[in-house]
Amino acid sequence: MKVVKSKANNVLVLAGAGSGKTLTIVGKIKYLIDKGILDDEILCISFTKIAATSLQKKLEKENIYINVKTFHSLGYSIIKDYYDYKLIDNNLLENIIDKHLKNNKYLYLICKASFIEIGKGNINDIKNNIILNTKYKEKIKNTIITFINLFKSNNYQLDKFKDFYIINKQTTPYYKQKHHKYFLNLVEKIIKDYQQQLKINNKIDFHDMINIASKIVKQNGIYPYKYIIIDEYQDTSLNKCLLIKNIKEKTKATLIAVGDDWQSIYRFTGSNLQIFTNFNKYFKRAKIIKLKRTYRNSKQLLNLATHFIKKNPHQLSKKLLSDKQNEAPFKIYYYKNNIKEIWTQLVSDIGNKEILILGRNNKDIKLLPKLNQNMKYMTIHKSKGLEAQNVIIINLENSITGIPSKIRTDEYLKYVTTIEEQFPLEEERRLFYVAITRTKNNNYLIVKKDNPSLFIKEILNYGKKYIEIRT
Repeated sequence: MKVVKSKANNVLVLAGAGSGKTLTIVGKIKYLIDKGILDDEILCISFTKIAATSLQKKLEKENIYINVKTFHSLGYSIIKDYYDYKLIDNNLLENIIDKHLKNNKYLYLICKASFIEIGKGNINDIKNNIILNTKYKEKIKNTIITFINLFKSNNYQLDKFKDFYIINKQTTPYYKQKHHKYFLNLVEKIIKDYQQQLKINNKIDFHDMINIASKIVKQNGIYPYKYIIIDEYQDTSLNKCLLIKNIKEKTKATLIAVGDDWQSIYRFTGSNLQIFTNFNKYFKRAKIIKLKRTYRNSKQLLNLATHFIKKNPHQLSKKLLSDKQNEAPFKIYYYKNNIKEIWTQLVSDIGNKEILILGRNNKDIKLLPKLNQNMKYMTIHKSKGLEAQNVIIINLENSITGIPSKIRTDEYLKYVTTIEEQFPLEEERRLFYVAITRTKNNNYLIVKKDNPSLFIKEILNYGKKYIEIRT
């Protein structure tokens, strides 16, 4: 009710998992319309098309017909009144990268590849050919694509590379500076080529939708919105924040941003958590309102989950409350070699109920036996915002690709990563928190007996009273 009736010009709604934030957004919009605000004076934004469609349907049930936008659909709607751009082909960037990799004579240095046997002939050519025909190529391609996505999500321009070369000399160990220099030089050429191809073909990518729209709003203004309401604000990137700032500057609209820093899990796509945790820095004289009561999780689950997530001190503090009771919402099933060993018993214990199965990676589905009709698998990232009666979490193994993942961020990304992690495995910790808060009832944790995840060991240390071991 505080959110619904708040008259503050900038409001950050700190909403815990399952705390009814969608209901709060619907309630706020309904309240505004009852007070005489017109539908088209409210700009409502959600992060994914699925989430936007879901919110729009919930509004329609209240006879409210607002076109809930994603940031990209908002950007495109602004741009189309000024330019006739078309959306990029999916393979354009990859084709350009392939071309530049093939023609780069320093590729073996950029990949920091080691060679035991290189054969006869031109040594550099042989090394490069090995890289272009092995796993090294895919790895460096992924790093370049991530670099470019982060580069553009920060709204950087090509002249930013001047700073990158200086940063390399100042912060990179001497013996690595040459590798970094060649990498930066390669990516600078790729971005230049990529932007030229976009211009020649009159096309834009998803980052351009935000960046160009932001410039248009700053120069020409926008429809006079009175309210801006944003869902999942913790996943905002710098360029999206700048777009909202420009819209606010032109319209003087009231901003209501809703989200949960404990569930920020998209750093690899440009999400900048400081935009959320330092909300008042970007939007002055802001009021923070906390949604403390959750309607999804039991009190016991929240006790363990909150203890787990608050290990990281660099987050906004909140205490979640629940009236639901479940003495042991966590069930650990140990297996020796293969999940199939415990699968029949697990399925029997849960019964014919809705089950959401969560893994760290897309390929984790290969770990599973055949699924029943009442089961659905997805990665934890894709599950955010969803809920299910019961949740099974797999790949809880102490391994490179388990939960938590130990895959290190490539050192080349330091130039475009907004901020280093302030707490060990902080985003992996938030990811596990998202996973264990999807359930309305129980979490079934599938663990390899002789190699449990670091997070499993941790929660067993302080949360045993909420955990049942099933054998």
